[in-house]
Amino acid sequence: MKRKLLLILALLLCFAFTARATHQRAAEITYTWIGGNAYEFTLTTYNVPNAAWEQRDSLFVSWGDGSENYIPRVDWENIGNDCVVNHYKAVHNFPTSGNYTISMEDANRNFGVVNVPNSVMVPMHIETELVINPFLGYNNSPQLLNPPLDRGCVGKLYLHNPSAYDPDGDSLSYRLVTCKGQDGMDIAGYTLPQASHAFEIDAITGELKWDAPVLQGEYNVAIMVEEWRHGVKIGSVVRDMQILISVCDNDMPEIQCDDEYCIVAGQQLNFIISASDPDGNNVTLTASGAPFEVSVNPAILNPESDFGLQPQLEFLWNTNYAHIRNTPYQVVIHAKDDDSPVSLTNLKTVTIKVMAPKVEQFDGEVQGHDVALSWSAYPCHNAVALLIYRKAGCDGYEPDACETGIRDGYQLIAALNDVSSTSFVDYDLPQGVAYEYRIVARFPDGAMSSVSDAVCMELKNDSPLMTHVTNDSIDLVSGHVISCWTEPREIDSQYTAPYSYSLTRILEGESSIVYEGPDTSFLDADVDLAETRTLLYKVEMRDATGQLMGTSATASAILLTATSTYESACLSWTEAVPWLVDSTQVFKEIGSHFERIATVNAFEFSDGEVESDAVYRYYVRTFGHYTLEGIMQPLINYSAIISVRIGQETPTEEFSYTLPNVITPNGDGFNDVFEPKVTGLDLITGAKTVIFNRWGNILWDTDNPLIQWDGKSKVTKMDCPPGTYFYITDITYIGESGEEKLHLQGSITIVK
Repeated sequence: MKRKLLLILALLLCFAFTARATHQRAAEITYTWIGGNAYEFTLTTYNVPNAAWEQRDSLFVSWGDGSENYIPRVDWENIGNDCVVNHYKAVHNFPTSGNYTISMEDANRNFGVVNVPNSVMVPMHIETELVINPFLGYNNSPQLLNPPLDRGCVGKLYLHNPSAYDPDGDSLSYRLVTCKGQDGMDIAGYTLPQASHAFEIDAITGELKWDAPVLQGEYNVAIMVEEWRHGVKIGSVVRDMQILISVCDNDMPEIQCDDEYCIVAGQQLNFIISASDPDGNNVTLTASGAPFEVSVNPAILNPESDFGLQPQLEFLWNTNYAHIRNTPYQVVIHAKDDDSPVSLTNLKTVTIKVMAPKVEQFDGEVQGHDVALSWSAYPCHNAVALLIYRKAGCDGYEPDACETGIRDGYQLIAALNDVSSTSFVDYDLPQGVAYEYRIVARFPDGAMSSVSDAVCMELKNDSPLMTHVTNDSIDLVSGHVISCWTEPREIDSQYTAPYSYSLTRILEGESSIVYEGPDTSFLDADVDLAETRTLLYKVEMRDATGQLMGTSATASAILLTATSTYESACLSWTEAVPWLVDSTQVFKEIGSHFERIATVNAFEFSDGEVESDAVYRYYVRTFGHYTLEGIMQPLINYSAIISVRIGQETPTEEFSYTLPNVITPNGDGFNDVFEPKVTGLDLITGAKTVIFNRWGNILWDTDNPLIQWDGKSKVTKMDCPPGTYFYITDITYIGESGEEKLHLQGSITIVK
């Protein structure tokens, strides 16, 4: 009797399960922004057609804001192979900005999924993430253009691509995630499908590769498609898809066309796509992707699809400025053979980069110590800024055919938000160096145009040029400074010879004239470079009547400092000079003499060839040049000799003070100001920070130990342009042995 009761109970349970089971194969949730905080959601499911499916005229959705309800089915279609596709739609208005996870869970998956244990008893659970952030702009989810049902053969390479299209042009990335079941939990015992070599997805293109299936059967995998805007994740869609693997002797078709194309917006892109089958089968050739979905001037295929032994399509796209975006477009090409019992599909992902045109008719004119730049009006009104770059020295590189933006080595000197601007003046430039200028247009999503042609400008040399501010190389130990300068090549006829010079020393912010006379060099024996924190020089030139003829740019001495860990000596130095610094040699005292241990193109070096608690001495020698002809080169300058004890970490464990090397003062609340990471703030008894540009001009100074520099000039109150600046910070604090001093110096880069 007991056995009969158990059997009856089992039959009742089986009947109850069969009545409610929907046999879900695949599903996903996408959304479209309606306005405000309202979005229209589309839930797409793929089911085995049965009585339970027919009753599923609505499904239960949780909105992630504490509310949930049933949403109606708006249409369905029987697509064959024992499967129907359903679309459910609803509009939901969220209460406020925030992150929301929209989910649907329905019983149950179809029977016999190989990598989902007891799949017929496991619910289908899918999730989509929505980020509502007005600062990033409202968002539409990616649309997945290829269906999530596919077929493959045992032992044969399988490929799939969801062909995701983002209506907003956001960057997309792809990754495999674990299929979810009841209550959104990872399915216990779930595994990725077994492969003879690899089962993986390309994070950039979204191409799923299974090389190769080992066993026949049905498999489910989940792909997360994530959206990124300005480097911030703004949403994701999870697709739970099904792949049917059969035993078959078939090879997939082959596709012929290039992998990548680039084109300047406004031009037509035209290429041929063809396919063939190694087994001699007929092939159906189609394509999908973002170029066919854009609202303005979408791409077309001629014909829309083709069938035969050698099908062929012509891709045509008349691009325009609305198509400019930071991320390339993707076209997924499908070639499906008509073999039996299983037809195989090959795919190829083609990327298309639509580039913004360059600024045309770019030219310049020297006006005294200024450079006036001009160009023709930029035609792309959807650009948001024109970025003007400058570098010392001219190389006039030619960009590659598909290259956009600016190469390394250029300094951003202006960002013109009025893209109708056609001129800009770069004021008060130091002489002696030729300057190369370029312009790039920037677009809302961060896309950059092709770079303009180069404009190379050289100022008239009518003022003296500083060439050396160096430790006396004959007597490096003394720390005495030799300053040198040159007479200008172009002297106006209004001035009367003989000429004389006046050399000004700026020591720790205090200015004094240290030399007046006809010579072009001076040994300053009143300073010890090893004990100096800030030291700059500039020279004025006068004619026989005392009339001022010109003033040089300031030039600093090389200020070298060192700290240590228990394993290395860490050297850093600054040199704010008007000439170009090409390289730096690092010297170390070994035995009774100094030996060169490194040549670097930076302002820092770490020496790991040291022993704990030993004292080492170092100095550096820099090599530089002006671009003007007739000026001696290289320009060689020496630092002072400094000492450092290894293993005596500064600061101590009780006090730590470190500074960043980059700030981004854009008002987003992150990294907006130059400030230290400090522990033991109450131990600080004194502080002084000076920030200056590469010409030695002091831009900002403070006694605040937290610094809080926001990237503005203290004099002009204006934002300093993006680029590299230098700082010197002196801190006194209470350490283990009483009041101690910490000296830091280095470079800080402003990025916008």
